[in-house]
Amino acid sequence: MQYLAQPLLLQLQPACAGTYLRWLSPLGTWPGWLFTGDSDPKTETTDATDISTADARATVAVRRAATDTLVVRAGDLSTAQHQALTTLLDSPQVYQQLADGRRIPVLVLANSSASRTSSEGRHELELTIKLPTRNALTH
Repeated sequence: MQYLAQPLLLQLQPACAGTYLRWLSPLGTWPGWLFTGDSDPKTETTDATDISTADARATVAVRRAATDTLVVRAGDLSTAQHQALTTLLDSPQVYQQLADGRRIPVLVLANSSASRTSSEGRHELELTIKLPTRNALTH
């Protein structure tokens, strides 16, 4: 028996870029979608919580809360894909799945979606999700 060997060239690519969401659908299943369109992260901070020292000479900032949101987009969707993705809007449980497999709970903000339909019948969807509260350090 004779074996012929040919070199095989493999091109490795990093994990897919984007935001992968999984949610509880009205049918009781856990669909997922990788939002690969542009995404816009945003952080909003609130005023710091202050305390006064015992002698009331100084005020010390104890904590400053921050809320992270992320606008995700999906484009070139068929009507069926668009209908499936809109179930995200009223799902009671939505998770962002990270590259290492961990899932973190997120909230799809009400009135944060924008939907457009092209003349060819393709759809675009834009959602704003609220990420978990940061673990702010206190002292």
